[in-house]
Amino acid sequence: MQIFDLAIAWCWKYDADFIFQIDKECGKRGLFSYLVHPHNLFETMHKIDSGELGFKVFFDRASDQEEEFDGLVDLMKACQVRMINDVDKALWASDKATMHLEFLTHGINVPYTIILPPYEENPDLNSIPLEKVGKPFVIKPACGGCGDGVVLDAQSIKDIQIARQEYENDKYLVQEKIFPVQIGKKRAWFRVFYVCGEVLPCWWDDQTRIADVLSPSQIDEKIYLGIEEIIRKIASISKLDLFSTEIALIPPEKLLVIDHANDQVDLRKKSSHFDGIPDEVVDRIVTGLVDYVQRYVARTSIRTEFSRCKKI
Repeated sequence: MQIFDLAIAWCWKYDADFIFQIDKECGKRGLFSYLVHPHNLFETMHKIDSGELGFKVFFDRASDQEEEFDGLVDLMKACQVRMINDVDKALWASDKATMHLEFLTHGINVPYTIILPPYEENPDLNSIPLEKVGKPFVIKPACGGCGDGVVLDAQSIKDIQIARQEYENDKYLVQEKIFPVQIGKKRAWFRVFYVCGEVLPCWWDDQTRIADVLSPSQIDEKIYLGIEEIIRKIASISKLDLFSTEIALIPPEKLLVIDHANDQVDLRKKSSHFDGIPDEVVDRIVTGLVDYVQRYVARTSIRTEFSRCKKI
């Protein structure tokens, strides 16, 4: 059997630079990586199933986009391969309604939100207390991603009913619209990345979708540390290894989590895409992921050697 340290499943063309950077970093450190793309997916699955191939760590960047990769995820799970973002934990954390309630329970500030059942279960909702969310308000599906199904300037129950029919099997969140304070010339809206224990905060303008590195010297230390504390709480709740979250600062110096725990993070670099992530942040995410793989491989090797010694 050939055993590789890391398998990466990917299919999105804009992921190529990120994936190849991880592959290159693994090679520099003497780690063996294996890339699974649609062109070698079924061959790879056959080799795993027949015992020809084995992996220590699996990073899935494909199954959320192409169902054909679900079988690969199932195989990795059956073989007890360590997953970066365990599939069951990621599925649980992807539900914004569930995360909203978890955040409230753990003392994380979130916008005032009304959670509605799926349209298919309860199509007639005429008594929603909209006065509590104000106008305009935001509508978003609980399990949507990449802004799909989100309405940013809703005004009425009619808007809610129309939105709920787009994903009629999903719960919906009706949420107050947040207007952040200004810090200098920037809107105090942050997109924060978590990778295997490290917190990487960025400025992120929710209107232009432009991101910049956030350094501790640019904002009050209390706010910066507050952002870090929130992200570490979310990591503890979600049990995810890699995710991003959006946080806004509103008066008087109150941090609100606007978006929850996005496990399929868009990691296009800003040097290639105007709305991408700062290059140095993506570089640190790559380093953090490969650091994690290296530590895991070292630990498993030590355990294997220890077991061998005990048997002798």
